[in-house]
Order: sequence, then C-alpha cells, then structure tokens
Amino acid sequence: MKFEKPPLTYKQQIELLKSRGLVFDDEQKAELQLSNVSYFRLSAYMLPFKKNIHSEIVDEFRFGTNWKSVYDLYVFDRKLRLLVFDAIEKIEVAIRCQLVYVLSHKYGSHWQDNPAILKDPHVITLNDGSSKTVDVYTDIQNHIAEQLISQQAELFIKHYHETYDEPHNPPSWMSVEVMYFNQLSKICSNLRKRADKVAIAKHFSLPPDELISWLHTINYVRNICAHHARLWNREIKIVPSVLRFSRDKIWISNPTQAKRSKIYYTLCMINYLLQSVNPNSSFSERLKQLISDYSPKINAMGFPENWKNEEIWK
Repeated sequence: MKFEKPPLTYKQQIELLKSRGLVFDDEQKAELQLSNVSYFRLSAYMLPFKKNIHSEIVDEFRFGTNWKSVYDLYVFDRKLRLLVFDAIEKIEVAIRCQLVYVLSHKYGSHWQDNPAILKDPHVITLNDGSSKTVDVYTDIQNHIAEQLISQQAELFIKHYHETYDEPHNPPSWMSVEVMYFNQLSKICSNLRKRADKVAIAKHFSLPPDELISWLHTINYVRNICAHHARLWNREIKIVPSVLRFSRDKIWISNPTQAKRSKIYYTLCMINYLLQSVNPNSSFSERLKQLISDYSPKINAMGFPENWKNEEIWK
C-alpha cells in the first residue's frame, strides 16, 4: 500500500482529533503546543486514552478525554526523563571515578593502554541471532585517538598533547573523561580479572555481575533520555539482572516479583545506586512529587500497588 496521507495544518490536526472524540478547552493553546511539539510526537501519548475494541486500539478516544490529559502525560514524561537523566549523570561520573581509581592504583596511570587487562576480541551472539566481534581495547584506543586529533577536543587533552611526547595517550584520568557511557560499561564487563570487577562493584554495594547488567540497562535508558524519546511506559529491551537482596543498602522487598522490563525496576536501580553515589539525593522525593503532580497510570510503568511502602522510597 502506498503512503498518501497529506500534511495537515495545526487547525486541521485539531479538527481531526475532535472528530475522533478528543475534547479541547482552549484550541488556540492546543495549536501553540502542536506547533512546538508536533502531532507525531504527541500521538504516542494519545494511545492510553483511546478505545480498545476486541484487544485492539482504535483511533477513537474514550468518552470525555481531554486534550489537557494527553499533553500533561507528555509533560510528565519529559520531566521524568530530565529527572532520570540527572540521576544517571551522577552515576556515570561515579563509574568513571571508580574505574580510574581502582585500575590506575593496580595497573598504573595508563592502564587503558594495556590490552592484557581486558578480554581478547571475541564474538557474541545478539538477540536477533546475528553476531558481532567485541574488541573493547581497539574501540577505546580508536576513540582516544579521535579525541587527540579532534578540533573539539577538551582543553586538558590538547594540553597533554602539546606538553608531553610520551606516552602518546593521556593518563587514564584524562582518557576516561572523554569516553562514552557505553564504553565505560564495556570496560567493566570486559575486564579480564574478576577481582577487578569485584573491586569496582564493591563501591556500589553490588555483586559484579549485577553491576555490569545494570550498567547495560542504564546506558539504554540514558540513550532514551538523551534522544527525548518516550520513557514512562517503555518496554525496557535490555532487561537488568535481579538483585535478590542487599546487606549494605536499602533495596525493594520483593525483587523477584518486580517487572524488570518496566521503568519502575530501573528507577529502583537508580535509587539504589544513588545511596552510594549521592546519599543525600532528592531523587526519591522528586519522583514521588512528580507522580503526585501528574497522576500518570503508574501500573503501565510497572509500579506495584504498595510501592510507597517500600523503604527505598521513604
């Protein structure tokens, strides 16, 4: 079938939505909002308000659905992304710090240039059945090299290059600062010695396997936030491992029953990590206030009914 839908003016978009049963209190305000956000982006937030007939969502809205409810859900999601992204930034900085501290004290200032501390290149099978070669050492070496010659390079990278002849690469505390979150995650998961993983994970009161799994998930969620994509009811494609209990930090009471493919479990993970990274974090209070302000359907986010009674959110 050939796509033949014509572009609609903002007024036509509103008329289309009205014909499908959506109620507008202020069409002029709605037109302004559509001009700044776009119909297509907002359409994802319309789905929870549409009729479901024979287990199939149709274009018609449930009786009495107001445009404000749709737009408020979009605003809630935007604020949720900002809250989550802010928390992940703190976690990312802490991961950088621990990588540098643990590995430089054990292997020296330029451990990132030592291929012996990382696993050899190896082939992994992806979820879709395809395969790819993982070569973390080459990846980080290429990235550092790009930063060294980049016109946009950080001043401390340029200073090192202009001041020192050798080693060619800057020390780890500089090199790691220009790495991406996914590279930090890959370094953690591809350290050759389990003792190195244990030493890094200990700072976060996690077993190493759980830390590595969580970092993969958090990187996935971070990218969602960075690209301004829908988060609130997202199905998390990189499902994190279960942390069954914690001796040192507050954790949820029934972790094996939590829906790990929903954002609630990731929010719990973030709050858990913040206990080590930023013990005075206001993340919990800000999340509870955000939910109180907008009253989204938190069951679609994987929240259990008694979530506020969990110690981790008190």
